[in-house]
Amino acid sequence: MMDMFQQLLNMSDGTAICMVACFVVVILFAFCSPPDTATSKPPAEPAYRVVSPIGESIVEMTTMAPRLDTLAGKTVCMVWNNAFKADVTLPAIGEALKNQYPSLKIVPYTDMPDAFLPEHHGAPGKESEVLQAVFKEKGCNAVISGNGG
Repeated sequence: MMDMFQQLLNMSDGTAICMVACFVVVILFAFCSPPDTATSKPPAEPAYRVVSPIGESIVEMTTMAPRLDTLAGKTVCMVWNNAFKADVTLPAIGEALKNQYPSLKIVPYTDMPDAFLPEHHGAPGKESEVLQAVFKEKGCNAVISGNGG
């Protein structure tokens, strides 16, 4: 490579100077010119979709039944929704409540119809209507529905 430059510099007709000047201009254009912003793409940045962890409330709120101030002298009905081992836990809960509130009346799940999955709001099905009628018939003040592991 150096031999070639030496030969170019030894030329006396001006060719060497012209070739070196062209070489320098090409190098300057290649490395020093600004990028063409019209055709260059901006660096790709990831696009994120943000979802609020708070969420939006889409459920119509209803008022809850007033809480009992005590269970003494009240009637608690137990219903089974076929939850795992509720046939074991409901009697144990009833016994514990009865020990704490001796005047409490417990209606065991075996004396109540099964409590199936909830139905659509505003349109109770036959099972719900039957269950509500039994609650009234038994005088239930509170209900413990299925539970279990």
